Amino acid sequence: MRRGFFALYLLLMVTLACQGLVPAAPTPTLTSPPPTATVTASPTPIATTPPTLTPPPIELSDPADFDVRFHPDGGLYVGDLVSMEVIAPLDAEIDGNVSVQVVNGEGEILGESTFAPFGIGGRQQATLEWMWDTAGLEAGAHDLSLALLPGDVTWTETIVLLPQEQLGLPESESQWAIEESDCCLLYYLAGTATERDIQALGESADEQAQDVADKFGIDFEEPIEITLMSRVIGHGGFAAGEIYISYLDRNYTGSDFDLVLHHEMVHILDSRLGGNLRPSMLAEGLAVYLTGGHFKPEPLMPRAAALLDLMVPDSSSDWYLPLEMLADSFYKSQHEIGYLQAGALVEYMVETWGWDAFSSFYRDIHHPHGGKHSTAIDDALVIHFGVTFAELELLFREALLEQNVTQDYRDDVRLTVYFYNTARRYQNAMDTSAYFLTAWLPDGPTMRQYGVVADFLRHPSSPEHITLEALLVSADGYLQIGRYREAAGTIRAVNWVLDAMDEGVAEPFLAHPVAASYYQIAKVMIEQGYKLQQVQDQGESVLVLVNEFGSELIPIQLDWVEGQWQMEQGQ
Repeated sequence: MRRGFFALYLLLMVTLACQGLVPAAPTPTLTSPPPTATVTASPTPIATTPPTLTPPPIELSDPADFDVRFHPDGGLYVGDLVSMEVIAPLDAEIDGNVSVQVVNGEGEILGESTFAPFGIGGRQQATLEWMWDTAGLEAGAHDLSLALLPGDVTWTETIVLLPQEQLGLPESESQWAIEESDCCLLYYLAGTATERDIQALGESADEQAQDVADKFGIDFEEPIEITLMSRVIGHGGFAAGEIYISYLDRNYTGSDFDLVLHHEMVHILDSRLGGNLRPSMLAEGLAVYLTGGHFKPEPLMPRAAALLDLMVPDSSSDWYLPLEMLADSFYKSQHEIGYLQAGALVEYMVETWGWDAFSSFYRDIHHPHGGKHSTAIDDALVIHFGVTFAELELLFREALLEQNVTQDYRDDVRLTVYFYNTARRYQNAMDTSAYFLTAWLPDGPTMRQYGVVADFLRHPSSPEHITLEALLVSADGYLQIGRYREAAGTIRAVNWVLDAMDEGVAEPFLAHPVAASYYQIAKVMIEQGYKLQQVQDQGESVLVLVNEFGSELIPIQLDWVEGQWQMEQGQ
């Protein structure tokens, strides 16, 4: 269950005059207008055949072809340990020996890194982690010289360091702290929502760990290390040597803390139990199945069956994904559909052959000749169950067709895909470090060793970012309570703003009345010295939850007065 102040979010509808923010009605109501028809969002099409023409590779000769990104996000300050990503053009030809060297204004080499695949998505980039210690430098502009080696391609990046004294709370006083529970070591940042709720989070960790251990029939033999990030990274959870989970009040990916933690704990125990291959589709499906859902508790088989109902005949963007394709490109397939189908498939196999038989099959899948996961799965299926992968899919689809699929399942599945496609679209456009395929996820133990906090705390926080994130939080709230029309309208508001930004519109938030009203609320709160986290409707007024100096959530009522949102007297 999500901790903190996660209330039911209601959205605003304001009829705006063409000239600006003044509504035609004197008092706005805070519900999104119901659409005339239920919004249908198709998942990202997955190519099933290679293109007939291959463009020539890009030569590494023009510095403008490279995308250079600095970390931490949200502005750089004196005292930061600065990291850099130098991202190669998509079609660049890189032989594995090309590197980037970075030199400061005094001629000192700050670092050098070879281009290599990065993240789940395997993006080609040179990654220079914490290469530049800015402690003791003056605020202002600093030039860094970049050079491709070997070769003669060079260019300069100018970085502006802000004065350290301008760094606000909680970051200016934050440091790493630790909470020890029965199962886990929870690392968190002081002064954040995580510190506020750390006792409840520790209790939740113990509950989830016990449940996972019971389902596997073994114990965690050593403490589970959990790093709690005070910003959104990916969809909110990763598992490697330790678990990383986002926890903050404005979590715009809507991740349920308990479910994400349970899912990642399944991965930890699963990896300790071993297996030669453990294909991604089955490993993620196992975590979804044992957790009882992906982002929320959900009946897997009926919801996966809804994908068949949503299919469009003779379309390249069908909702149900063929299992062979899903097995071979799991993380690059549509995320929510892939995880739902994988979880339902594991559930079907366990119910058909039993847990012990499934586990024996799953841990006896071996790397095949040619490297395709689908081939490895096919080989193991024949040995353990006497069926091919294609035959398993036919049986699985037959079982799906027997499910009782309600309209609520169809609406929820469709809008869940729509919501997360929109959240990732926002990340790609405005919070690039958070995008799950290429997430910026530094090593937690090293961060704690050197006292680095900014990479897991600081993030873009302009009024535009805050507004879109608050809208996504509200849309997720609607999804959680089954208010599908309002969810669709709210998600649409985010997309219309992003469309307007793509088109270079001067005032993109005027593209949708709900977005315009949220934008005004965000600016009012910033002007009053608050950080907007959540918005709730109270009929003829708005209740917003904000932070001031610390992590405590402060409720403030706003009223619509003379064409603008204003705080009540005495607040």
